[in-house]
Amino acid sequence: MDKFPEILASNEYGRYSVPEGLEHRPAVRLVTDGQVYEPETIRFMREHAGDGDIIHAGTFFGDFLPGLSAAIAPDARIWAFEPNPNSYAHATRTIALNGLENVVLTHAAVSNSDAPIRFRTRDAQGNPLGGHSRYVTEDGPGVETVPAIQLDTVIPDDRRISILQLDVEGHERAALDGALRLIARCQPILILEEFRHKRWIKARLGHLGYELKRKLHANRVFAPADRVL
Repeated sequence: MDKFPEILASNEYGRYSVPEGLEHRPAVRLVTDGQVYEPETIRFMREHAGDGDIIHAGTFFGDFLPGLSAAIAPDARIWAFEPNPNSYAHATRTIALNGLENVVLTHAAVSNSDAPIRFRTRDAQGNPLGGHSRYVTEDGPGVETVPAIQLDTVIPDDRRISILQLDVEGHERAALDGALRLIARCQPILILEEFRHKRWIKARLGHLGYELKRKLHANRVFAPADRVL
């Protein structure tokens, strides 16, 4: 981890490799203080995972992983995705620190194609963006090219997904477009950060009955109308 200096931290769920230089970010600040970031979201996911897998895109340094890993069914998996190389390195280390054998971590963005995307990991002054790294359309300072995948082509057809959670900084619609077959097959709970596009949900997923069910922190939770949450 010499290339990616870390702070070791812990909370009620496990141990973490936290990236240095991001102390201003809420997740980093809370976890290094021994607390849990988005505790209601983690609690909800633990309670509703059932016997299925979880997709967790936008993993950052892995602050959700120990809590989710301990709650899923014995044969279930967490499919985690992180495009930022620095965050991916720390998430990999967090997995190792906790011995999480049911987590499959991939260094990639989730999108609507398998073509690499431009991704801003630093601001114009060179400061790391951490969890605020995001998809962009043009090159520039702090922008690098990262791999991208479609969930429909990466998640095996024999896996049942119970929750699809996206924290992808505005790239949610592209990520969902790349998962439409999976969503139709499994009808998972969708947990989408800062997602206010209810018309898009109706247009793409209305035939499956998806509607807004509740909010968790900055997340919107969508599920079929007959699902009690």
